Amino acid sequence: MQVYAVIGYPLNYTLSPNIHNYVFRALGIDAVYVPLRVSPGRLGHFVEFARDSLSGFNVTIPHKVAITGLIDDVVGPARELGSVNTVVNRGGELIGYNTDYLAIKQALSERGYSGGDALIIGAGGVARAVALALRDLGCGRVYVMNRTVEHGRELCSLINSWKIDCMALGIQRDVDFKVQLLINATPLGVSEEFPIRPRDVRAGLVLDLAYKPSGMTSLIKYAVEDSVPFIDGLEILVRQAIEADKIWLGPFESPTWRNVLGRLREGLI
Repeated sequence: MQVYAVIGYPLNYTLSPNIHNYVFRALGIDAVYVPLRVSPGRLGHFVEFARDSLSGFNVTIPHKVAITGLIDDVVGPARELGSVNTVVNRGGELIGYNTDYLAIKQALSERGYSGGDALIIGAGGVARAVALALRDLGCGRVYVMNRTVEHGRELCSLINSWKIDCMALGIQRDVDFKVQLLINATPLGVSEEFPIRPRDVRAGLVLDLAYKPSGMTSLIKYAVEDSVPFIDGLEILVRQAIEADKIWLGPFESPTWRNVLGRLREGLI
């Protein structure tokens, strides 16, 4: 049996096992996917365990950046981002990928995002994936809001290196700019009110990378109330999970991300 995992801290809840174990069953793969709580101080020990015991694993908050320096190779967009969310074990060699980027880029493209100004809330590993997707979709100006403004400036430095204007701000509601796209790349809005409404920045599209096991996040509720189209965190979670499965298992046509998302929303997996 192949064993896969998701690591994070504190990892209070995750729907990833539901998704991947369903895919394994649908494909007839003898494999299991489990959540593992790994503290930052134990990340190096986990990597050595994974090298001997796991076929692959996903990486979530707060390890997406730190893991890059502990595995053997980082490829594709993950190398440019310095952020990994999927690792495959190829004969003891751990190789890192970023399927967040793929999922975000695909979802925005399909919703008609055309490169307009964007506001990112957050400056961590997933915010880097958002920024790269925006670059590759033709975005010309990005605003980054983060509780720690210095971390926002670090993300802006990366974005500026791509010849894209970027401004770092603290999280605030009273702003004098408008954007085509509002993105939440933090856990904000899951258990508390999201600090900004789409109408505050006259957003035409919302992307919320946070999700709740059931119901809507605060930002998605605001999007519905403000009549703004949205992409929610469950869709991105499923899209990136399917891309990870294809890295681990090889190409497959079914189940599709739409199939899996539908079953997840209906509580069938």
